[in-house]
Amino acid sequence: MILRPQTRRRPLGFDMTPMIDVVLQLIIFFLFTSQLSQVMRSPIDLPEEKGDEGQVVSPGAIVIDVGADGSYLMEGQARTLEEVVRVVSLEQQHAEAVGETLDLLIRADRKGPAAHINMLATRLAGVGVRQWKLGTTSPPGGGP
Repeated sequence: MILRPQTRRRPLGFDMTPMIDVVLQLIIFFLFTSQLSQVMRSPIDLPEEKGDEGQVVSPGAIVIDVGADGSYLMEGQARTLEEVVRVVSLEQQHAEAVGETLDLLIRADRKGPAAHINMLATRLAGVGVRQWKLGTTSPPGGGP
């Protein structure tokens, strides 16, 4: 009588290691891209107002930074007023063509004169942009 060594049967299942690797890579990707959008914004001393906490700017929103010296920044690049108005006008036309509304955020330095914001608002109204948001920060201690 020939005795064969007993082989243990492994339970059937699947290896979770590749799935865990993919999940961790996705987490790292989303963390990096969410931080990158914050890095693209220039540091500006925003006006201290309570604002509307329910308002959230969509990721595809156009952000215009107005410096204290009257400079305009879009996507981290210095632009002239004419360039800003031209880009926003093109985006407005595209949004209307697909039946959407343009999401526009203006972040103005509180140390700068309001004349720069007024000039921008007047020029934007001239190309049909009637709605935009002004970026603010909450005052320390909650404020009124």
